[in-house]
Amino acid sequence: MNGLILVGGRSSRMGTDKSRLIYHDQPQWRYLHELLKPFCRSVFLSCRDDQKENFNDFPCLIDSREIGPLGGILSAFEHNAKQAWLVIACDMPFVVQETIAFLVRNRQPAQLATTFQNPDTLLPEPLLTVWEPESYELVKEQFQQHRYSPLQILKKKNIHLLTCPEPHWLQNVNTPQDLKNSHKQ
Repeated sequence: MNGLILVGGRSSRMGTDKSRLIYHDQPQWRYLHELLKPFCRSVFLSCRDDQKENFNDFPCLIDSREIGPLGGILSAFEHNAKQAWLVIACDMPFVVQETIAFLVRNRQPAQLATTFQNPDTLLPEPLLTVWEPESYELVKEQFQQHRYSPLQILKKKNIHLLTCPEPHWLQNVNTPQDLKNSHKQ
């Protein structure tokens, strides 16, 4: 299994690059990279071409489509379609080693994906998911139909849905107000 950290968004609601925010005494992208390394063969950053110089010598997969997370997932499978991809968005600062260990320990490779059920929406959380190689065709199909939501794939297909033992793990920080509130936790 490879790891993929989604850092290619424009962070327009935040007003600054969310991957570079400091939560664990380092930029979030670096924290997530270190977090995934023990669980993954290789860990890549999915970024735009104009961002790659921000990540020094870290392996990047360039997402030239800029259609959101689905573009990053598609780029990962185009890089290696035979490996599963543990995908995480850079705006989830409450993910810790226990989160990743729980996801990996409960992974069901015979299903298309293993993911958490978001306790607020009761929907699958596509941005903290192990996408199995068999899901590549569905990701490609979704893209070809100009539908760019990874959630729509997970809502329709055979996935392993986990109850999240710590709901705050799945909290996103997308705005300055979210960031301010996150420091209170």
